[in-house]
Order: sequence, then structure tokens, then C-alpha cells
Amino acid sequence: MRSVREGMHRRISDRWMSVLLMLCFLTGMLTSCSKNGFLKKKIDVPEMARIVVNSIQDLNAAEDLFKQIPEEQRDGTTYSEFYEYISVLQKMIPRSGLVSSFAIVEGQEREELLESMISNDSQEYQDLIRGCIPIMVQTTGTRISGVPLYFYLQTKTDGTVYLNRGWIRSCVNLYAFAVHYFEAYSNKNLTDVISLLPYTEVPEPLPDSAEVLREKANEMIRFYSQNVTSEFREYEMISLDASNLVYLQPKVLDTHLQSKTRKVQFRSDEDDVISVVDPITNELKTADLYLYYNGRRTVRIGEHAAPSQLRALFGEPITISCGPVIEKASSGNEEDGLRNILIRYSGFTITVYGVFHDEEDWDGTYVRFRIWDSEKAGVGAYMSVDQSSWEILSRYPFADETGYVLKISMDGEDYEFRADLDKEHARSNGSYPIKTLILERIGDAS
Repeated sequence: MRSVREGMHRRISDRWMSVLLMLCFLTGMLTSCSKNGFLKKKIDVPEMARIVVNSIQDLNAAEDLFKQIPEEQRDGTTYSEFYEYISVLQKMIPRSGLVSSFAIVEGQEREELLESMISNDSQEYQDLIRGCIPIMVQTTGTRISGVPLYFYLQTKTDGTVYLNRGWIRSCVNLYAFAVHYFEAYSNKNLTDVISLLPYTEVPEPLPDSAEVLREKANEMIRFYSQNVTSEFREYEMISLDASNLVYLQPKVLDTHLQSKTRKVQFRSDEDDVISVVDPITNELKTADLYLYYNGRRTVRIGEHAAPSQLRALFGEPITISCGPVIEKASSGNEEDGLRNILIRYSGFTITVYGVFHDEEDWDGTYVRFRIWDSEKAGVGAYMSVDQSSWEILSRYPFADETGYVLKISMDGEDYEFRADLDKEHARSNGSYPIKTLILERIGDAS
């Protein structure tokens, strides 16, 4: 009896094992067996791309599509995070546009695209980028930038495609910050804009001056109010990855009221600290094309110059000298050729481009004012060498963006102002003394 029972148990056990193996075989395309139960089979790159693209195309289907991704390929990403991420990607589609197809970017094109994303990021992030697979999405409608729409899938060292949670969260955070940033300007919220200034990437550290920061904020608000004529909903999201979000502002007026496009970039570093590349430049004001003396406006750069005029304004010069002929006279007479004439006063010089016969007989055009040690002379009414970099920034809040060089084109001529700072001897408040102020005509605007 015992052997009969043992035989029956073996047959029952064998039968259940057969059933179990059959179930594993029948579900092999969708699942794999493990001692912990049944797991979804890994999905490949085309399938992951399809899930993301179909979610972008129809947000209502995103939840069901998300469930098709095995947990091990979600990297802890929740459905809520996936939904937010898809919502951001959806904003890259042209207005009234639809997704028409997608393609997996491979080979040299992939390498070039990924390489362009790598800057000075951490090695860990560079490795993450190099393991990315770009997916190019074709849509109806036209993208203003002409740049294709891409999103990126990540891969593990074994080649498994997955959704990197850190990548997704960083993309969503960049977008949220950008929305807040642009809303501050749209609402003309001075307090908000001042608080955002430390996030901007500038060539030099922001000055520790409440007045200068307020002027910078006011200038940014003015620029967005008067020059950026497109609304945020009209901006185009050119590209998005875990460390960069780039917007294109389609209608921005330049100094000549010509409408152009402009880019604003949001960056996230390895510590998830966001910064903004949103430079604006100041144009030299026409009121500052004049040499001031004892608080009074005197001569303007580019105007006609004569000895009697200078003597009446500044007295007798210390020296008058001239350089070699630069432009020969049509008559062929050497004395009628055009040259630079240098008139020196105490602490400043005036350069005239014209004809020089002697110290009492010359004629030309003012082409350069240089001030290095004068309490009386200044460029415009507000800039002199006894001031500091902060006074320059109070008048031109973004002069530090261009190395304290300002330009203007007017009447077919280009003019340039430059403040040379003594950065080796900062003042106690952090500002820099001014060593030299130079205002000059630098050539034809053409």
C-alpha cells in the first residue's frame, strides 16, 4: 500500500509540475518565472519609446500605458511623476500640432547629439548621458526653432532600457522653475525678480548692493515688458534634458525695434541647483556721448572740433601732438592728410581726427575722450573716475555682462564706452575703483 501511495503522490507531483511548466511556457512572452512569483518580461527600446510617445499623444491613456512598464524598468518612478514628465514633454509639441511618428536615433547622429549635451557636468551625469538613447518625435505643425523634438531613454550597464527617476524629476523641476521665473516678469513682481537674480549666470559675482540689485531687477522687468512682445505660452521649448531646458522667445525687439528671436537657458548642476542664462545688454545712452567738465556738458564725440572751442571750454592744453598721416589727401599734399591729433589736459586727453598744420591751426572731428585722473572731467553727467563700478551699474545695470563695455550705432557711426576697473584693489563694500574711462568713435556702423 505504501508503494502505491508513493506512486500516486509522484504522479500528482509530476502532473502539477507539468501544469506549472506549461503555464510558464504559455506566459513566456509576457512574464518570466522566479521563486518569488511571476514578473513582467522586460520591454525593449522600441516598446518603451512607444509607451512614452503614446502617452504624449494621449495623456488620458498614460496610466494604462505606464502599467505596461515592468517595475524594475521604472527605477522607482511613480505614476504621478511619469504623468508630470509626460505633461512637460507634451508642451514641446507645436501649438495645435499632433504626434505623427517617432524614430530611435542611432550611430553617429546619436553620438553627436549626446556629446552636445555634455558640458562641465559631473562624471556620473556624463555617464548617464552617454547611456541615453535619443528618440526623435515627428509632429504636425512647425517648430519655430527648426530643431527636432527629442526625448531621452536611459539604459543600464547591461543594456536594459529604463526610466531614470532622477532624470525625470530634474526635467520636471527645471520646467517648474522656468514657469515661476517667467511669471515673475509677467507679473512685474520686483521682489520676486530680485530674489531670482542670484540664480542668473553672470561673468562676475553679483554686487552686494541693494540699490544695484534693485536697478538690475527693474531693468529686467523693463526689458520683458517692452522688448519681449511674445507671451510665455508662445515660447517654444527647444530642448529638455536633466541638466538643460532651453526656451526660444519668438518675438523680441532689439534696440532698433526689429523683431528677433532670443534664447533663455535653465541649467541644473550635479547638486540640483538651478541657474539661468538670460543675458541682456545695455546700449550706450546718447546722453553719455558727451564730455562733461565741471558738471557741464561740453563737446560730443563725433562732432566737429576746433582749437578755439577747446580753449574756451578747458583752457590752454598741456601739450598738442599728432601722429603720422593715416589717410592721404586727394590733393597729394602731405600736410592736408588726416591724422590723429592728441590734445592733453590735466588728467584727460581728447583725440581729434583731422588735418594738423601746427598747434594753433588744426581742424577735425572728436574721436576719443580718455579720462584717468580728473575730478572735473566725466563721460556724461553721471560717470567719472572718482566713482566705482557700482555707479556704472546704477546707470547701466548690465554693464558687467559685457565687461563694462557699452556701444551704440547712430547716424552711420559706431561709438563705444569702456570703463577699466582696478580689480586688484576692491573697496570695502566690494565695488571696484575706476582706473580709466574711454569714449570713442570706432568706425562706420556698416
